[in-house]
Amino acid sequence: MNGMPARLAIRADGDSRIGLGHMMRCAALAHALLDAGHILTWFSRTPQTVPASLAHRIDVRPLAPGGEAAGSLLQTLTDTRVDGLIGDWQITDAPLCAQLRRAGFWLALIGNHHNGAEADLFIHQGFGAPLAGALAQICEGPEHILLAPGYAGRSPRTIRSPVQRLLISLGGSDTPVLGAVLDALDNLPELEGVIIDIKRAVPGTTTLPATGLLDELCAADIAILGAGTTLHEAAATGLAAIALPIAANQRERARQFQALGLGISLDPAAEGFAEGLRQALRELMQTPSRRQAFARAGEAAVDGRGACRVASRISHLVSATQTRSNSTISSLAAGPAT
Repeated sequence: MNGMPARLAIRADGDSRIGLGHMMRCAALAHALLDAGHILTWFSRTPQTVPASLAHRIDVRPLAPGGEAAGSLLQTLTDTRVDGLIGDWQITDAPLCAQLRRAGFWLALIGNHHNGAEADLFIHQGFGAPLAGALAQICEGPEHILLAPGYAGRSPRTIRSPVQRLLISLGGSDTPVLGAVLDALDNLPELEGVIIDIKRAVPGTTTLPATGLLDELCAADIAILGAGTTLHEAAATGLAAIALPIAANQRERARQFQALGLGISLDPAAEGFAEGLRQALRELMQTPSRRQAFARAGEAAVDGRGACRVASRISHLVSATQTRSNSTISSLAAGPAT
């Protein structure tokens, strides 16, 4: 790492009510930043969901009710003497960003929607390639997807036939779509003898797996997944998946997933969804060559090293900020030229 280690703060929440994907991607970046030598403090209203693998390496600080308000958080960051903040876009709004930057904090936002907020770095999460002429302060494209260290350096997936295991996981928050999926697959003859691994949202979840669903994704032959962070993990493990966007902010990710040949996308709100799901599942089960094509495309697109790339980008940007700050201080100390 160039320059001195920075003291950085992370601001993210997650539980079974709001989902866990925001915590998972921040945790992946935290691992990479720690490995790069930085010092981290994590501020959260749900500190219990910070992975145990991180808890002994960073300072986890719970936020009291109202502690996320602009003035309160600014004072907290000032008292903690951090150099900058990495915030989840959903809870780091434009007024707060403006206040933090006016106070001299370096700021990065993780997420695809920032609603007019200004930051020193935007870290987008999706399968789409960076746009030509995109601003330099954006990390974008599948090479910047934030995944835990276990997703990097994996061997290519071996495609089994016949299918032995189906994984169903629609994210960390409860959704009625799961019931619709299970109804559609009930008594489907093709699933006879197939192990079905269903991951349900557990109310009051207080633990976040360090590597998400890595073991389950690797064990499965096909998956039916929500179009959140787990879809990124599936691509990295070469798992043929059917993506179901269960929230408005997942629709574009699901669209990209199919458009780039990484898997299949279905709208659970569309008429004929149940039959469409059955047909898609039959096709994947009966066509190993298509599952292999999805596997190779996913592995090529998402290599699992995105967190390291983003951490390196942050290191360079923070180092440049430190250099400018030190230069200004030195000039002031020297006094006016004579």
